[in-house]
Amino acid sequence: MFKLWNLASSADLLDRRELLRVGGLSLAGLSLPALLNAQERTAPQPARRQRSFGQARQCIILYLSGGPAHLDTFDPKPDAPEDIRGEFSTIPTPIPGLRFSELVPHTARWMNKAGLVRTMNHTHNDHGRGSYWMFTGYMYPGSVPDVNSMSRSDMPHMGSVLAKLAPGNGPMFPFAIVPHRMDVAGGRRAGQFAGSLGGRYDPMLTGGNPNDDNFRLDHLPLAANEDVNVLRRRMTLADQLGAQTQAMQQLAVTQNIRDNQARALDVLSSDAVRRAVDLAAIPAAERQRYGRNLFGQSVMLGKRLLDAGARLVQCNWQRTQGRNGFAWDTHWNNFTAHREDLVPPYDQAFNALMTDLDRSGKLDETLVVVAAEFGRSPRITRSNAGREHWPECYSVLFAGGGIRGGTVVGRSDRIGAYPAANPFTPADFTATIYHCLGIDPHSETHDQTNRPIRLSPGTPIAELIG
Repeated sequence: MFKLWNLASSADLLDRRELLRVGGLSLAGLSLPALLNAQERTAPQPARRQRSFGQARQCIILYLSGGPAHLDTFDPKPDAPEDIRGEFSTIPTPIPGLRFSELVPHTARWMNKAGLVRTMNHTHNDHGRGSYWMFTGYMYPGSVPDVNSMSRSDMPHMGSVLAKLAPGNGPMFPFAIVPHRMDVAGGRRAGQFAGSLGGRYDPMLTGGNPNDDNFRLDHLPLAANEDVNVLRRRMTLADQLGAQTQAMQQLAVTQNIRDNQARALDVLSSDAVRRAVDLAAIPAAERQRYGRNLFGQSVMLGKRLLDAGARLVQCNWQRTQGRNGFAWDTHWNNFTAHREDLVPPYDQAFNALMTDLDRSGKLDETLVVVAAEFGRSPRITRSNAGREHWPECYSVLFAGGGIRGGTVVGRSDRIGAYPAANPFTPADFTATIYHCLGIDPHSETHDQTNRPIRLSPGTPIAELIG
């Protein structure tokens, strides 16, 4: 079982690696003192401007990394030539005249409570810079290789902005990524952390595989079933750190751990947190509803983190799921991959999430977002039945808090290649999320050097939010 701290048996002191993990401010994720500092901030109270402004208290993003084929999911073109329309037939939704691919029957049934944007578009044809734009609302200023190196000069992820401006009352970390960032070998992709806001607003990374039978969080310093009295006996942190002053200086560990020791115990011993992270205690049938696969269980964990007080949780589709090993990046065997490995697990998890939120009465206060960095090319690569990167036109889905159900915004051309009406950018995407969470996207915050940052250069999508 994962332990809160690894204490040296002879001196009862934190060892060096545990001190780094507990107290360090690193690019790996948000540390405990950073969490506590973030919780001291109060939420802004901007003036209400539209009916939906601030209706959502929390947000969960299902990020389908790699880019789903919009023609094979939310924007089918059944009358297009065969080398465009692909292999799948279409099905109706509750919205008259709106049809989806046959692969998403569950999502189709929820369209009366969801809004679809069919004309997202931008100019970055690679995963890293496309994702950066979607997460921050800003174009990445560097090259394709550069984006695989995080920097404290990067623009912050929406979740990090939320962690600074409106972290909520906890007890959970305000911003979490489940289960891992989307990185490449040897690099840490920009846009997935707090960037210039500083390490205290980085996301908590759950790590591990939520589909494991005995899943426990790797990066949260909490044993889910540990007795609170055991935690209290180990909470002599101030004395321990005092005995390691030199190590603290070497490691640049902030002194506010000592100042917030009592509050740290409250966070770590929270019943809500302990229940949220203990997937092993959930009945097998309940876990099965989300799908016993990496993505399905990630979405289940993400929903439970929201229940424990997180404000924004992003559930990333990992490349390790599915037989092709390339997530939604279907340069070959697009139709087999969508039919067998990709769409059914997404559709099942989305349905379970929406069902749980709706039954609990939390859907109206929870913004659910399904998105990716781009779509896939309309024209099929005949040699290997693949679809290529396509940022020129793709679909994103919003549901729940503040979204006008049954809305379809934008229209792609006859083959789904370009917007025919109402194009929208990633800046508009982030502005819409900020708006629904009660934050004026045109307001400013300041980075570590007190430089002003405009939250988003985009405009909320008015047709979605009414």
